[in-house]
Amino acid sequence: MLLERAAELSMLVDCLEAVGRSSRGHVLLVGGEAGVGKTTLLRRFCDARGQSARVLWGACDPLFTPSPLGPLLEVAEESGGELQAVVARGAMPYEVVTALGHELRARTPTLFVLEDVHWADEATLDVLRLLTRRVETVPALVVASYRDDELDRAHPLRIMLGELATSRTVGRMRLGRLSPGAVTRLAEPYGVDAEELYRKTAGNPFFVVEALAAGAEGIPDTVRDAVLARAARLSPEGAALLEAVAVVPPQAEPWLLEALAGDAADRLGECLASGMLVVESAGVAFRHELARLA
Repeated sequence: MLLERAAELSMLVDCLEAVGRSSRGHVLLVGGEAGVGKTTLLRRFCDARGQSARVLWGACDPLFTPSPLGPLLEVAEESGGELQAVVARGAMPYEVVTALGHELRARTPTLFVLEDVHWADEATLDVLRLLTRRVETVPALVVASYRDDELDRAHPLRIMLGELATSRTVGRMRLGRLSPGAVTRLAEPYGVDAEELYRKTAGNPFFVVEALAAGAEGIPDTVRDAVLARAARLSPEGAALLEAVAVVPPQAEPWLLEALAGDAADRLGECLASGMLVVESAGVAFRHELARLA
């Protein structure tokens, strides 16, 4: 079940229909924390609109050596023609946007999705930036999703979002967590304690669904793997600080972190930027109790 997403689906429908009526494009930036259901929402929307609009889908990946224009490769392979040739030879962003514009005008309307742009390489971000400036010239709805809990002040995407803040062609959508009522509805068929499930997951849809699927008490392997993968991207000092916070629930006060982690306490900014920790009234804590347990 796709719960508490009716308003977001309606917004997507309205944006695409407006593009169809006016033949003027629009960009929608979809943010939310990891696991909140951005991909699920966009897949559901694209599946429902597959007969009335062409769908082009590209996804960014968390690679150590990202390939320039990587997420556009699968789009170019599907479309072929000029766009495929330009992307294949690694052309400059201006040339890519020109070819992409020709492709987006080939069929009305087009739903162009770029997923996980927080992982995008610089060339892809340049393409998105330029496409946003020209989007009114193409009959397309461009949707870019990203994890807003992983953007620090210096992140390239954060800079681009600031540049687009006043653009009239750009809309924003932020997906929130599930309410206690929605978690209760999902948990009911499983006979689990919905209140405890919400306490552990804070309504994060990925954590809720995986915990229900695992059935048993404890931590689902999928959740453990996802949490440890995010922690592994931290520096050794950041990882040490994360482990220190994990052993002092519900939140760790600054003096205690210094006592437990020593100099590693200086990496607090890195842990906050990773999206795993948040600032609380008396210290810092894990964003989700299930992640702390993992």
